[in-house]
Amino acid sequence: MSNPLVLASKELYLWLVQLASKSIIKKNNKIIFLLSFPSTSKLALQMLYENFPGQLVICYTKNSKNLASYYEQKGCLIYCIDDFPVLLKRIVPVVTSSQLVFCDNYFAFLAGIKFNSSAKVVQLWHANGAIKSFGLAAEYTKRVSEKDRKRYSEVYEKITHYVVSSRKMAQTFAENYQQTFDELPFGYLPTDLFFDQEWLKKAKELFKSNFSSNKKIALYAPTYREHSSEIPLNFSRLKHLLDDEWLIMIKPHPHDEELYRKIKNEDGIIFDFEEMDLVQMLPSVDCLITDYSSVPFEYSLANPSGKVVFFCYDYNEYNKEVGIEEGFERWAPGPIVSTEEELVSAIKKPLKQNFDPFNQLWNEYAQGNAREQLLKWVKKTYDN
Repeated sequence: MSNPLVLASKELYLWLVQLASKSIIKKNNKIIFLLSFPSTSKLALQMLYENFPGQLVICYTKNSKNLASYYEQKGCLIYCIDDFPVLLKRIVPVVTSSQLVFCDNYFAFLAGIKFNSSAKVVQLWHANGAIKSFGLAAEYTKRVSEKDRKRYSEVYEKITHYVVSSRKMAQTFAENYQQTFDELPFGYLPTDLFFDQEWLKKAKELFKSNFSSNKKIALYAPTYREHSSEIPLNFSRLKHLLDDEWLIMIKPHPHDEELYRKIKNEDGIIFDFEEMDLVQMLPSVDCLITDYSSVPFEYSLANPSGKVVFFCYDYNEYNKEVGIEEGFERWAPGPIVSTEEELVSAIKKPLKQNFDPFNQLWNEYAQGNAREQLLKWVKKTYDN
């Protein structure tokens, strides 16, 4: 249950936001972007800036400052959400009076915003699909106080539209947030890149120039675990068991300091990617090793001839702590293993996976024109 002092501070926070929001009457012509995931939101920001440079206002979390500052240099207004005086004096007024707001995550202050009835708040979620439960369906959320759950719901209620890649993802949002909304069936914006042959060619050339090897590439990209036991993998032994046929790469979650510490002194394990982001790497990965991460929903488009292995060593524990979406074992596009021995066997097995059923379920709207469709919708909305 929540600490009474923490709960009281959250209620005061929202009360002050509500107070600041209620005093705003005028409408503005700004397009607001609430930014916390720069890696997945940069394509959307680029599209909005190119078409609405004078209207774009970016409200960012501290981890997104570099991307926000880039657009500040181009003339955009930017405000830090984590600076509470700035939130009350600058962000709340401009968001309240805006008719079009984009967000790439859950933003607590939205619960206190009193939007105009014609305002549209669009969720550009930072993942293309979901294996782990989230929102009100997550196991950890079920253990919080009723007041906390009410605050969460008040944020979810403010979202009017979701950009999705499939009916399956729209259904997943509805179930996890227990809300109804309008879906924008455009596809997940970052997947546009995987339909761009010139981009794919450049991404593969960049990868090859950074990692000139004839070996097959195995990339381990696990999800972040707030509470979990140590990953039961001996990376030196894994490298030995895979012989010289495979080059092992590990992409820890940005917040997973424990995994970084574990691998930083491992010989022959690559974890420095020369500033390449994960999206750029996926087309060159022969075997993706993950667990409950959303990476497979992009990998299945980025590398149709590749394969995925789900290393779920803590499946039961994770299902109790966080929750796993119903049907995962049925629609997972690759084997689910739980031991190092099973993992090595699955990597070595010359299995040709068919991603078509998986993509039909989760990427049915992804056609390479998500940004184009979203832009048409924004122009129509903005003109009205």
